[in-house]
Amino acid sequence: MSYHMPMRSALAVLLAIFPASCAVPSGNGEQQPSGDGASQRAARRAGSADDPGLLIIHARTSGGLGEIWVRDRRIAAVGTGLRDRAPRARLIDAEGGWVLPGFHDAHLHLLDGGFSLKQADLSGARDMASAQASIERYAREHPRAPWILGRGWAYELAPPKSFPTRQDLDKAVSERPAALESCDGHTYWLNTRALKLAGIGPDTPDPAGGRIIREPGGQPSGILLEDAFELLDKALPAPSRAQRLLALERGLRLCLSLGLTSIQTMASDPGEYEDLAALLKKKRLLIRAAVSLPLEGDLDAYDALRRRSASPFLRLGHLKGFVDGVLETHTAFLLEPYPGSQKRGKPLIKPEKLKTLVARAQCRGFAVALHAIGDAAVRLSLDAFEDAARRCPPISARHRVEHAEVVSPDDLRRFKALGVAASMQPLHAEPAFPDPDVGAWPESLDPERRGRGFAWNSLASSGAVLAFGSDWPVVSANPLEGLAMAVSRKDRQGLPEGGWNSREALSAQEALRAYSYGPAYSLGLEKDFEGIVEGATADIVILEPGADPGKPQTLWNARIRRVLVDGEPVGPVPDP
Repeated sequence: MSYHMPMRSALAVLLAIFPASCAVPSGNGEQQPSGDGASQRAARRAGSADDPGLLIIHARTSGGLGEIWVRDRRIAAVGTGLRDRAPRARLIDAEGGWVLPGFHDAHLHLLDGGFSLKQADLSGARDMASAQASIERYAREHPRAPWILGRGWAYELAPPKSFPTRQDLDKAVSERPAALESCDGHTYWLNTRALKLAGIGPDTPDPAGGRIIREPGGQPSGILLEDAFELLDKALPAPSRAQRLLALERGLRLCLSLGLTSIQTMASDPGEYEDLAALLKKKRLLIRAAVSLPLEGDLDAYDALRRRSASPFLRLGHLKGFVDGVLETHTAFLLEPYPGSQKRGKPLIKPEKLKTLVARAQCRGFAVALHAIGDAAVRLSLDAFEDAARRCPPISARHRVEHAEVVSPDDLRRFKALGVAASMQPLHAEPAFPDPDVGAWPESLDPERRGRGFAWNSLASSGAVLAFGSDWPVVSANPLEGLAMAVSRKDRQGLPEGGWNSREALSAQEALRAYSYGPAYSLGLEKDFEGIVEGATADIVILEPGADPGKPQTLWNARIRRVLVDGEPVGPVPDP
């Protein structure tokens, strides 16, 4: 689908959840200063026979209203009458709000997302004129920015079967270079000035794995597909270490405000891991992070990083590879041709090389996450995982197929058979228009395959473990919005009326499991994150009263009231 999800202002979300007074509500309704800081929380996390823990009262769970006793980082008991067992426990009053496992985003881009919060946001632009107005406004408000950078534009800005042009962008900003990433992150839109600075002209060859869209006379049109991004790298100013750390902290603050207690970030290089390690050392990494690195990277270097991963708050995640592109640009790899075409895309990694890379990783003890959107790419990924299982010893973490937007019915049961998680993003399925069959995504598939899009229920019914995430900044990182979409298959306006491919909707319980247990399963940590049950790690979120996972339309504008990580309330988070 084309991803038109407007992103909320990070500042607005943070202020709504963590008041500007920097006071943290205590369990008895009084206000305690936020000076109850990291050192005191750390002391309690260390565990003590004298620590009575905390008690969440008036908590709504699947078992009804009750209490949750948290002690020594874990859930000690769930039920009623727990005050008698913990008379000295600190109290948190949920006021009848739902208490859920902390949300775990299995797939986002933390560094890119953090930078995007300070860049031009085109996610709300519905046509070329509104996109140009947004770009002009951003350029006017940032007169000293050497480049105009941003993201989120939709393919529907241009007429069908075409792309926006450099001339379109020149009308919004021409004196400074501009480079704007598409909503799905697989296409860049450049103005004439940016093309010149990047040295991209009529004689520039298409790089391996990428393509320069050209005008009839051979001049670059302003659109770069897939790995053609690399042509832009030498021209873009590289951010400093300080800027990277600030961007990561911005992203972490947003994640925390949305109830995310764990994330898995898809990184382009080990530098993101090192930056997060620096934040961890400063006690500024307040949620759990796993860092996924490129599959074709240096496994010896990765192994050295993994040996240093002694903290439950930072670990090396999966190794990520790209098997195909996206449907909107016809770079996704399909079993049958695109409508009205003889082309079906092609794999970005040759099948035999993919098998070699996956087996190399598994034999060294690394799990692999493969971006595969088309049904042929999904099958190729499963084939590589099956081959690795024959050649290598088993590992504790599980391989994953990322996105899996179209899956052949013949491959559904292979996920369970191979122990492969389906890492998917519910908000990717939000229709771009009231008619869900209109737009670049649905029009890239025939009706039969379109009806198999985002097959959450089919995968779950076949025994696959779903690991949900957002792909932020592609769409909103808000898991409550993702839950609403997963349960209803409708957008925030309640459209389409009957739900898009509603047979693929999940129950609230299934969707919540995909936002907690599923991502932990993919890391081999599922025994610690079973839900709101005795013995589970106490990563917990409390929703505001009125927000109900079983009533998806209540979730679109709902807020998180409290967040507990490792059994302790977290927030507000100071600005870096």
